[in-house]
Amino acid sequence: MYLIENNTLEMQEVVREKVVEFGNSSLPSSIDTLPEASFGCYLYNDDEKVVGGITAHSFWNIMHIDFFWVDESLRGQGQGKKLLIKMEEIAKREKCNVIHLETFSFEAPRFYAKNGYQEFGKIGDVPVSGCDYFFFKKEI
Repeated sequence: MYLIENNTLEMQEVVREKVVEFGNSSLPSSIDTLPEASFGCYLYNDDEKVVGGITAHSFWNIMHIDFFWVDESLRGQGQGKKLLIKMEEIAKREKCNVIHLETFSFEAPRFYAKNGYQEFGKIGDVPVSGCDYFFFKKEI
C-alpha cells in the first residue's frame, strides 16, 4: 500500500462516487438515494456580457450556494438581490427546505443577513487575523 498526492478531477470524482455509494448504502429505508442537481442564474447587460451570476447545487432538500458574483459597477443597485431571490425560487420549486452558504467578512455577510439569512457558525481569523469565515442559512 502506498500514498500519493494527486488532485486531478478524475481522482476527486472517484472519492466523491465512493462517498455517495457509502452514503446510499447506509440510508434509512425511508430516504431515497442521493438526488443531486445543479443550478445557475446569470445576469446579462445590453451587450450580452455576463455581469453577475449565482450557482448552486441541491441534495436531500438542501440547496448550497456555491458561487455568487455581481460586477462591481452594479453592486448596491438590487441586482444581487434579484439573483438571490431567483435562486430561492428555484430552491422552493425543487422542494428544498433550506439554503446554506459560506462567506468571508470581506465579502458579503451583511448582504446575506439583510436578505433574511441567519449566521449559524463562524471561524475566526481566517484566512488571516482579523477576518472571519461565516456560515449562513435560510429556511424557506
